[in-house]
Amino acid sequence: MSYALNHTNRKLTLEPKITVNAKIIVVGASNVGISFLETLVFCSHLKFNNLTLISTHGLPGKKLLDTEQRKFLASDHCFNDKDYALMSLCSWVNVVVGRMTGIDRAAKHVVLSTGEIVLYDHLILCTGQQYQVPCPTGADISQHLTNREVPNSSQRRYTGKVPCNHFTLNEEEDCFKALTWIRSNSITTEDGGIASVLFC
Repeated sequence: MSYALNHTNRKLTLEPKITVNAKIIVVGASNVGISFLETLVFCSHLKFNNLTLISTHGLPGKKLLDTEQRKFLASDHCFNDKDYALMSLCSWVNVVVGRMTGIDRAAKHVVLSTGEIVLYDHLILCTGQQYQVPCPTGADISQHLTNREVPNSSQRRYTGKVPCNHFTLNEEEDCFKALTWIRSNSITTEDGGIASVLFC
């Protein structure tokens, strides 16, 4: 298991730090969100006592997938599992596992999908890039339309029932669910490989 080794010395112990008690909430465990928290946690002259991360699956770096299986997931390689272990953000940051569904700016709180309310003084939104389920255009395929002739709007969102064999891979948890479904719904060869998978 990876681990974090934190070193301190007399000079660092005696150096005065300014304590910041403001409630700082970061929504989303994207690369920007993790980098922002890392900057605050390791600031040499400030000590932040009230950092909170709201994320659907908590802190990243749980090693749910092997290196080969992780190729399912698009990555810009900003952080790897060793980086997450060395930062040890779980030692400095309160983690709220959930999805934010609303913001009340007047009352300065966010609302989670569970109905829970989390107060804040400063709110940082770092949800990152998220892939969405493609929305059918409703075009008649017998007309042989080109892409320019098909009506397209960035505001359209698919709200219907998502087929059980359609997966949107944004995080390791999504890849893990997809691999579990593939293994339970496909023919495997004697060496444990997958013979064929049909996606609609």
